[in-house]
Amino acid sequence: MGEGFVTFRETLEAALVVGILARYAAPSLRSFIWAGVGSAVVLSIAGAWVLHRLASAHILWEIGLSFSAAGLLVSMVVWMQRRSGTLRQELQTAAQVTEGWLLFGTSLFAVLREGLETAIFLRALWQMQQSLSWVGGIVGLLVAVLLGLSLFLYGRRVPLRPFFRVTSVLLLLMAAGMAAYGAHELLELLSSHWAWAEALEEAKAWTLFPPTSGPPKAYAWAYTFHEGLYYPLLHHKGWLGGIFHALLGWRATMSWTELGVWLLTFGLGFWLWRKANR
Repeated sequence: MGEGFVTFRETLEAALVVGILARYAAPSLRSFIWAGVGSAVVLSIAGAWVLHRLASAHILWEIGLSFSAAGLLVSMVVWMQRRSGTLRQELQTAAQVTEGWLLFGTSLFAVLREGLETAIFLRALWQMQQSLSWVGGIVGLLVAVLLGLSLFLYGRRVPLRPFFRVTSVLLLLMAAGMAAYGAHELLELLSSHWAWAEALEEAKAWTLFPPTSGPPKAYAWAYTFHEGLYYPLLHHKGWLGGIFHALLGWRATMSWTELGVWLLTFGLGFWLWRKANR
């Protein structure tokens, strides 16, 4: 579910930019826009491959990627809010130029930015969940493309402002979860070398929904089997808790340090977003 949400939001932002450019650019110059989009897709795939190779090389890369993804999500939400009032007019002005290479560059960097962000966010989700739903990601991408086409090729109107407000808050919650996961992995790494890190890791804010070797027969449907154990519905490895884990960073066992990082990230991000909103 988290994968689909990320690809939907990021692809829709790119589709809005490309749609505005395509609508206001001269028909003879639209080929430059599509060339920029195609080039950005190829570069995004290459960037995702390099990122995957780096993140798999050492745990420090994974920790750094989690914190980087969280920071990037917060900055993206704030940036979009600040630019929402003038972005459309700026793109319309850019679309009316007569230089095709300017249109190529605008579409290239707009789509490449969203593509690389998507790669970073999906890799961070992969680390958190130990798996990735490619089907969910592809569905989110296709739905966003179809919505973008309906908006700018057929002129249908959708209330985007409430949509972006709701999804911005959800992205801030995801950013908080990614930062908390990075803190969790960092404490695990440091606890093998320093006692203070081990003490922070062991100081739990809560420990809920412990796994079991055999679930009650009446509620077996609510348990998820993983690595020899059965996990309850709301455990972060359970099927419902796994959704909360991907979207909110929920963990059935969470230290006070992780909780503090979660609250700090979301609180700071929400404050910056509200400040930009005003």
